[in-house]
Amino acid sequence: MARAEGKLADGIYGSLEQSHISATSFTLKSSTGQMIARMSLAKAREVIGIRRQIARDMTRKAGLEITPYANDQSNKRNFRNLPEEIRALGWAISNGRRFPVKGYQKRDIWIGLLLLIPGIIPGVLYLGWIARKRRRYEKSLKELETRWHTYGRQEPAENLFAHFHLD
Repeated sequence: MARAEGKLADGIYGSLEQSHISATSFTLKSSTGQMIARMSLAKAREVIGIRRQIARDMTRKAGLEITPYANDQSNKRNFRNLPEEIRALGWAISNGRRFPVKGYQKRDIWIGLLLLIPGIIPGVLYLGWIARKRRRYEKSLKELETRWHTYGRQEPAENLFAHFHLD
């Protein structure tokens, strides 16, 4: 969120050890204790929920066995066999980088098809809106994959899956 708001540049990282959580907000701080950004606790939980869901999806697709440390060789090998866009998402999540959010679901396509029944125009407009969201997501995913290649196709942090309590 801090990166999206322009308060945290790429290559600069916040420190979870120095950061502070209160009853209503989350304050991201640098390793020196300097405040980077303050955001509502609800918004921070929403972003963590999105990251957690993507990590869970990656876990299922890779057939990983989740352990508290998630560092065994079979998990790494299975993760390396995933498509590059999924590996790039894992890298982005584990390093706190920006990543695209899908913004549509399979049910949205069904809704569009159902809207075709009472009238063609609402259904076509809705399906067109979904198609635009899908193209935007795919473009953002390709940009993330390019960034990941630029950084040398790094593996995600060792604690990616354990961090999100997926077991």
